[in-house]
Amino acid sequence: MNRSIVYIKKIDYLLGPLLLKIAAAFKKKTHEKSSSKLNSDSIRSILIVRPGGIGDAALLLPSIKILKKLNPSITINVLCEKRNQGIFYNSPFVSKLLDYRAIRDIISLFKSQYDLVVDTEQSHFLTSVLISLMKSGLKVGFDTVGRGSTYQIAVPYSHEEYEVTSFFNLFSSAISDWPTSFEWDFPYVFPDNKERRKVAELVSGYKNLVCLFPGASISQRRWPSTNWAKVASSLHKNGFQPVLIGAGAEDHICIDISRKAKHCTLNLCGFLSLTETAALFEKSKLLISTDSGILHLAVICNTPTVSLFGPGIAAKWAPRGDAHIVINKGFTCSPCTKFGETPPCPINARCIKQIEVAEVEKAALKLLNQ
Repeated sequence: MNRSIVYIKKIDYLLGPLLLKIAAAFKKKTHEKSSSKLNSDSIRSILIVRPGGIGDAALLLPSIKILKKLNPSITINVLCEKRNQGIFYNSPFVSKLLDYRAIRDIISLFKSQYDLVVDTEQSHFLTSVLISLMKSGLKVGFDTVGRGSTYQIAVPYSHEEYEVTSFFNLFSSAISDWPTSFEWDFPYVFPDNKERRKVAELVSGYKNLVCLFPGASISQRRWPSTNWAKVASSLHKNGFQPVLIGAGAEDHICIDISRKAKHCTLNLCGFLSLTETAALFEKSKLLISTDSGILHLAVICNTPTVSLFGPGIAAKWAPRGDAHIVINKGFTCSPCTKFGETPPCPINARCIKQIEVAEVEKAALKLLNQ
């Protein structure tokens, strides 16, 4: 995990609760709880707070699209981080991206007036502190770990509810004409022509593409590279072209897999941005992935997936529907992750490592042959 991310988490853990109490004490007036909703036509501008990783940002996009369809003239600004900004690039639904770690952008929030502020963060305190100091209109967020006092509308959060639905319900609590139930409405990601041309050149001459993402933010979610190599070789023998993808952090993993698979793979690790990866998914038949942000990017790109779950909460994060197969051993000790934090494993992450190659091959071929 990136060191700066670790430092931010430590600051949030050590100082966040205290800062939240101080901010509440120095507020000019206490926000009263509210049950009144806004009609989408009355919302001129909205701030959506979404720090964190790629997965949450990806699964937030469907709700942002609904909001823009309800009121096409609305201004939607998103406060996010550099590591998940790419999800929102080229988006026709987002008016402006603000950097969660840029002082200038944070200061601009206190000079702006928003009709609605939606904090989509689930556990960190610093977003609550920030929002408590803003003078904007209706403030909405999840009622977790004492953060609910910040918002006029505090919404319950469940680890057993699919994250797309959690975000959908968050907006539903504040907007009166919000849809009664969630339905997918593709597309959500829009690569431009330059990005599509780049991908077309990289995969020129290859067909029946199947993407493999072996990376993960923590080691407990990673499947052994030997297993990935066996899956890649099996796909190749069955007439499919395995394509390894990932960021620079996964480069050594992908090189190892390619070597063990006797170079039957096309290794694009480190070559693609998030929107370029979305352009690749447009040309791919399937993604096989760990529990990761790239998995959720594939889901919102309407790409079938086989996903490998270990310590993560499948009930919250696993893709839904006939186009997706989730492999989860379901040991009694898993899932052990909560609010993005995974404790050290005393049994060598058996929940992920005991997933068998044959299980993954069978699931992949089932979807590919449908």
